[in-house]
Amino acid sequence: MGFRRSVMRSLSALILLALAAPLSPADAQQLDVPGTSAMPAGHMALVIEKGRITASIRNHPLGALLEELSSRTGVTLIPSTDMDIEALHVSAELAGVPVDEGFRRLLADYDVFFYYAAVGNRSSSLKTVWIYRKGSAAALRPVPPEAWAGFKELQASVADTDPEVRARAYEALMSRPDRESRELVIQALRGGSEPDDAVRERMLALASSTGMAVPRDLLMYLARWDVAERVRLTALNALVFEPTLKEAAQAALSDSSPVVRERAKEILAELDAR
Repeated sequence: MGFRRSVMRSLSALILLALAAPLSPADAQQLDVPGTSAMPAGHMALVIEKGRITASIRNHPLGALLEELSSRTGVTLIPSTDMDIEALHVSAELAGVPVDEGFRRLLADYDVFFYYAAVGNRSSSLKTVWIYRKGSAAALRPVPPEAWAGFKELQASVADTDPEVRARAYEALMSRPDRESRELVIQALRGGSEPDDAVRERMLALASSTGMAVPRDLLMYLARWDVAERVRLTALNALVFEPTLKEAAQAALSDSSPVVRERAKEILAELDAR
C-alpha cells in the first residue's frame, strides 16, 4: 500500500511538471493546443527559391517580415505612414506558392497596390507593393512620382536631360512650402539653372495661376531683361496686381518684341481707364 501511494505521488509530480513546461512552437503546432496560434513574436521560417515562397509564420511583426521579404525578393514594399507596422503581426502557412500569390496571402488583411514593370527585354514583373490599413485605400488613385518624391529625388530630376521631366519636377517643388524647394524654383526662374525658356515660361504661368509668391523684383527683372520673349511677356502679365505694373509696362514699350510692346500698351490703356 505504501509503495502504491509512492508511485501515485511520483506520477502526479511528473504530470505537474509537464503542465508547467512551456511548449515549443513545433510541439504546439503538432498538438493543436487551443490558443497556440498566438505564438511569441519572432517565429518565422521562410524559403524563397525559383520565384516561389514557402513559409511558416506565427505572430511575426509585420515590419520585420516586410524587410525580410524585400531583401530576399528585390520587391520594394512600402507601408502607409499611418500604420504602426511593428505593432502589427502576421501568421501564415505557404507551401511553394509564386511570389506574387505569397504577397497576396501574407497581406490579405490589408489594402494593397501591386506595381508591375518590364525592364529591357524581360517580361513584366512585380516591382513595388504599397500597403494600407484595410478599407483606407478605396479612394486612392495612382499619382506621378513627382507627387510623392522627396526633395533629393526632385533635385535629381531638375538635372535630367529631358525638359518635360524637369518641368514636372519644378511643378512639384512649387507646391511645397520648404525653403530648399523655393530656392530651386527661384534659381531656375532667374535662368541660372534652367536653360529651357519654355520650361521657365511654364513655371511662371503656373506660379501666376496658383498664386505662388514670386519676388516682385524678380518679376520686374524678367519682364525687362530676360532673353526669352515669352518669359518677358509672362512676367509682365504676372505683375498685373503689383503696384509696379505701370512702371514695368512703360519700360516694356521699348521692348524688342512687338508682342511685348503691344501688351504693354494694352496694360497702360487699362490703367488709364480705371
